[in-house]
Parts: sequence; C-alpha cells; structure tokens
Amino acid sequence: MAVIKEFRCFDHGEFEASHAICPHPGCDSRAVFREFRTAPTIGSRMVRQHHEGLKRSSDMYKISNFRTARAGEAAHGGHSQGDMRVLWGDESRKVLGRSFAELTQAAQRPFHMRSHAGNELTLTRNNGMADMATEAGITARRIAKPGELKVAKGEARSEAAAKTVTS
Repeated sequence: MAVIKEFRCFDHGEFEASHAICPHPGCDSRAVFREFRTAPTIGSRMVRQHHEGLKRSSDMYKISNFRTARAGEAAHGGHSQGDMRVLWGDESRKVLGRSFAELTQAAQRPFHMRSHAGNELTLTRNNGMADMATEAGITARRIAKPGELKVAKGEARSEAAAKTVTS
C-alpha cells in the first residue's frame, strides 16, 4: 500500500493521494505540487513512554525542578518529599533517637519474624528487604511469555529483541 501524501493542484485545489495526479476529471496534472499541511511526528513511541514515566516519577516523588546536572551536582533542586539532610556527629542521636553505632549493631543481629503462612523466618544479612524478597520468590528470574511482551510497533530494535526472547 502506498503512502498518502498531501498535494495541491493550482487549478482544482488541495487533495490527498499516493501520487501527484489530480483527481479532477480531465486535469493534466501539470500544476500539481506537494504540500506539507500535517506536521510530521517528532520522536517515537519509546520517547513518549519515557517522558510519561519521568512525569509519573516526578509526581510520585514531588520533584518539580529537574535540571541538567554538572559534575558533582544533583539533577533536581532538592524539593522532594521527606527529610533529605545529612546527619553529622551526634545529630543522628537527636533525629533518630540512637547513634549510628547503636543502629549498626542492631542491624547486625539476626532478625526473626513469622510469615503469613506461619513459618518462622530468620534474616542474618544486613539487608532485610533483599532476604525477604528472595524468601518470597520475588527475585526469581522469570522470562515473560510471548503474549505478555510489550513491544512498540514499528520500532525495529524492540521487535528484534522480542524475537530473541521468544525463540
């Protein structure tokens, strides 16, 4: 199927067709020129999805002033939710109620808890979230079924990536 383009015949006006042939009966199409009335699409579906993701993230973290960061700078102006200050010396005891030394010792002790199924879980590493995710099976590697893959139509790289996963 041919691509539909926009043309103008000086004798009969504008029309859309795949070739520069005026649709008016009897016109010899000598005065037909191509026009660009519809703005071309800038970007791709992947760029649009990326921008939508950034918008959702900025809404979620309440950051409104992203900027291009130079070396040693943050990419946002610091207007995020929560207390983001650095605690020095005894400030941790004032803010957190305990010193960093006490918190570090507490984190090194094994953590015991009972799961919803009634199993006793013990965490020995200083990363409770990773241990719980491993125990629950969340971190197990799973490959999406072919029907569940999200591929941007017309993007050659994503179609090729999907074919390598499914084959």
